[in-house]
Amino acid sequence: MKEYKYLEVYETIVDDIEKGYLKYNDKIPSIRKMAKQLDVSKTTVESAYLQLLVEGYVYTKEKVGYFVDVQYNKHAINENLDQINEQFDNHKYRYDFSGRLVDSESFNLDIWKKYIKKALNQSDDLMSYGEPQGELVLKKALQKYSHEYRGVRRPVNNYVVGAGFQILLYYVCSLFERDNIVGIEEGGFKQAEAVFHDCHMQVVKLPVDDKGITIEGLKKANLKLLYLNSSSGGYHGHPIKQQRRLEIIEYAQENDVYIIEDDHNGELKFNTKPIDAMAKLDNDHIIYIGSFSKLLLPSIRISYMALPDQLLSLFKQKSDGYHQTASKLEQLALAMYIEDGQLSRHLRRLRKHYRDKSEHLLKNLQQAFPNYTFDLYETALKITMSVEIDLIDKFIEIAKKHDILVYKNRNNQITLSFSGILDQDIDQATNILKDIWQ
Repeated sequence: MKEYKYLEVYETIVDDIEKGYLKYNDKIPSIRKMAKQLDVSKTTVESAYLQLLVEGYVYTKEKVGYFVDVQYNKHAINENLDQINEQFDNHKYRYDFSGRLVDSESFNLDIWKKYIKKALNQSDDLMSYGEPQGELVLKKALQKYSHEYRGVRRPVNNYVVGAGFQILLYYVCSLFERDNIVGIEEGGFKQAEAVFHDCHMQVVKLPVDDKGITIEGLKKANLKLLYLNSSSGGYHGHPIKQQRRLEIIEYAQENDVYIIEDDHNGELKFNTKPIDAMAKLDNDHIIYIGSFSKLLLPSIRISYMALPDQLLSLFKQKSDGYHQTASKLEQLALAMYIEDGQLSRHLRRLRKHYRDKSEHLLKNLQQAFPNYTFDLYETALKITMSVEIDLIDKFIEIAKKHDILVYKNRNNQITLSFSGILDQDIDQATNILKDIWQ
């Protein structure tokens, strides 16, 4: 009780200082007076004042008293808070077409919980830090999975696990000198660019055509690294064509360029057979990165990469100073999930799930907006709608007021991702969008 009282006195004074009721050099009540005001003992007040002294909130003048020793610009603090809050939209929309979610029907959480529980029962394994490159049991499972579904052929030791693809990009950048030039398609990808800039790389935007990044653009750039998404890196986000893949790889081989292949959602193509990763075609110049953010859950922060042999020894030298960033518990659970065939079964279900939802949404949009054109992007799990540019911002604003979240892309098209909306909500959502447009 005594401890609680002393903290209560302490917090009362700190709150008055932070809110500006007590200002710099203001005298605070004496110990005797404060004890009387708050109906507590002098010992309690003395303990609180001592804590304030230790933390630098107050200073003391002998035989005079205690004075405030910190100055807050309250107005500036509030302004900053308001500014930060305006940058984030934390509202949970009834109909979310943003692509930042997956719907509750896309993943069987109960099955995942069973594997988490199994991993928890491996108590001996959980009593230590994770391996810097990832748990061996998971790397073995990932090697088998990426070979079967993405065509990647790399030794187990070449695999590295991390908490999201950005962490893996930081690892990659650490293997190269600063100021190296990184090529990325002209539309850009801000999450990747942020990492490159943090690592003091020079980012160059490369032209694309209907087959992917152009060879002419590559030749002009003098690159050391090329970042691309082979599954949605062609013109307007479609897969890079096979002939262009071969040309890009040939250029990389002849010019000692490393390709960072971000194979985001590559295995989720559902209307036709998924195209194998580019890493299948070259083991020496392609750094392959895969992830599970849409295949499983965005909150399961596990990504992996397969390094070429010539970069592996350099990475191992650096990894001695790294801690593993991905949860060891989730790594062990995912390894068992893959080994038991759950991921393969889930992938088959998920392809059907997204195929059905995409067909449903596309049909509704075509009926609601018969005068406009639509494009489906399978691996990106989205549909774009080309409309009058001057109406898009107003349309998006009004949609938000009706609890619908849609975006526009760099080509000034309305973008509707079907990853996060329930199939049963598509009819209602498209009817509201139709009413807004009219």
